[in-house]
Amino acid sequence: MLAYIPQSIENNLQWLAPAAIVVLGLLVYGFGDLFRFSFRRAHAISSVCFWESIRRRVLWISPLAMIGVLLVTQFQKSLDEQDAIRQTIKFTLFAAGMVVTMTAVILACTNLPREIESRVIYTVVTKPITRLEIVAGKVLGFAKVSAAILVIMGVFTLIYIHGRGWSLRRDIQKRLEAGSIDPISRPTYEYWAKEGLLSARTFEKPATLQVYAQEPNSDTRRWFYSEGDGSIVVPFFVTPELLTPRGSPDFKPGDAGIVVQLMIGFRDTDYNKAQPEPSGLPIGIAAPTTTLIQAPAKSAAVRIEFLDENLNSLIDYRSINGGQPIVLNDPSGATPTSIQVSQEIALNLLRSQLLYVSVTGATQGVEYSVDTRHEPDALHNPICLLVPGTTPDMARIIGPVDDRTTDTYQPALPTFRGRTSTYGQQLRGGPAKIAPVAVYRFRGATPRSADGSAAFEIRVRIEHSGADENDIETTRFQLIAVNRKTGVAGEPIYISPESNRTTYFSLPSFSMQDGDFDVYLRDLSPGQYVNIRADVLSLVASKESFDFNLVKSLSILWMLSILVVVIAIFCSTFLSWPIAIVLTLLLLLGHWGISQLSDSLAPGIGNMVAQDLFGSVSGASQVKVVQQSVDAMARVLNQLAIILPDIGQFSAIDDIEAGITISASSLIAPMKVLATFGLPMLALSYVLLRNKEVAP
Repeated sequence: MLAYIPQSIENNLQWLAPAAIVVLGLLVYGFGDLFRFSFRRAHAISSVCFWESIRRRVLWISPLAMIGVLLVTQFQKSLDEQDAIRQTIKFTLFAAGMVVTMTAVILACTNLPREIESRVIYTVVTKPITRLEIVAGKVLGFAKVSAAILVIMGVFTLIYIHGRGWSLRRDIQKRLEAGSIDPISRPTYEYWAKEGLLSARTFEKPATLQVYAQEPNSDTRRWFYSEGDGSIVVPFFVTPELLTPRGSPDFKPGDAGIVVQLMIGFRDTDYNKAQPEPSGLPIGIAAPTTTLIQAPAKSAAVRIEFLDENLNSLIDYRSINGGQPIVLNDPSGATPTSIQVSQEIALNLLRSQLLYVSVTGATQGVEYSVDTRHEPDALHNPICLLVPGTTPDMARIIGPVDDRTTDTYQPALPTFRGRTSTYGQQLRGGPAKIAPVAVYRFRGATPRSADGSAAFEIRVRIEHSGADENDIETTRFQLIAVNRKTGVAGEPIYISPESNRTTYFSLPSFSMQDGDFDVYLRDLSPGQYVNIRADVLSLVASKESFDFNLVKSLSILWMLSILVVVIAIFCSTFLSWPIAIVLTLLLLLGHWGISQLSDSLAPGIGNMVAQDLFGSVSGASQVKVVQQSVDAMARVLNQLAIILPDIGQFSAIDDIEAGITISASSLIAPMKVLATFGLPMLALSYVLLRNKEVAP
């Protein structure tokens, strides 16, 4: 039945279903009990549940969890002191969450069946108390038990983590005084000795990342390197209508093929003159991967490739232009260069409605440029697609655009990228003014500046290209902050980061006052490749007390325990306690389980399964039956995932472990789950208990 829900209802099922249950269960069916609901009577029920749980010695599980945490943390293997404190935070909070969750499941699932079996509930239901007050009282009572456990575990966590942090910080100070820390790591340890290992910071992330061959200036022309070290990608939205020439009803999408028009300039570069000999590493290990072409002095060559929305290859460059590079003859880039793409390739572009055209240089000793002005005419953009028609007026022009929500043409600017690697993009090292520059663009970022400087953190992976490990020079970065509006640049600073370790530094904040600024990053170490992504650089916007951050983390765990209690009470109203425990766990983990099958539940899975079972047989009844059945089951599972609670919204460990301030949105998200799933479960529990014969 769920497979045939109208689309408008399906899109809002996560709100409509809970609202319907609450309205029908409480406001309609249970209006009388809701009208005379007494918090005092519900509180009395909760007190009975709480003290009964205490008499059952449920709090004794907390010391056992503490002992387990102490044993695990003593035998942990950490990379450094910061990693040690993070692992300690993770272990203690994981133990707290596990203890409170399992306790809530067992107590709530066994309480009601045990009271019915022992006939204790007979006395309760004969009193002037409603079934709604019984359900609400039990939820409140077990919520108090969970709170008591979390208070105990929270105090232990606070004392133990602060004690361990103090001990590790004291050891760091002793090692610094003794001079036993190598010079590369010394700045990091000095930061830990000054700031401590426990932190809660709010970070601002860059809006975009661009990798240029030269620093941007007042000119709108931007440059990228050849030799596989740079490329540009431009987004396009392609539909069957756009691939059909105007006024050609007899044409099918793709029949006319497609033309890629490029307006790309080039010039010689001195980059290679300052570089060591080429690396002998295998392909994919920080070594050039593209076959290079030595072009005549007045020409250069590029290769184009079509990528899908995940920037994976959709149409390989070897399928375009017979696998040969496309020759550019105008160094200024003012003269368009066009290349015809076959009908088959044009039709294959519809496999991804959002696609990217990637341009990579193929000529050694050359760097390429495009004009990044917003051109109102699609034909004057660096890259555009043309669908030929029988006459020039019937041709269709597809301009780069990354916003389909407006009817006005808004051209998308190219994204400049470095060499693609497993860990993001590679930034090649070299001398200043020659090496590529990574530009991190911040928008609306507010730096925390008390002394005229803004704090940053960066964590990168560094690869050495064919160098002897015993003769590797220290990596050296140059970083500059530049105001986007005024062009004012701060003084450059230089740092020596370590691979896979966070490096802390500060930049002058006078160029960041309006929150609209860029950070230029260069690797000044020849023979190295730095793996970067947009999220490896962070601006520290504010700092907060670790203790307060811990309280927020425990609050999220408490909200999770309330959800567990509500689900457990619901299951125990119509099932025996062993089956209620199993069903509670299934409901809690159902959304997570379905999310693991997200790729397998995507649209079109039915056709894929039918093709795998029956091959290319078309029109066969069994193919249609399998296709429709699998699609229907996939849709049902997707709809169930919407209804089931998403416990991933109760993320209480990741942020505090990483030293990140738990935001307001992280606290609101679990509240939404409680409202959309916990409250309806409470209403259903009341309805089931009201119709259940619990007394003669």
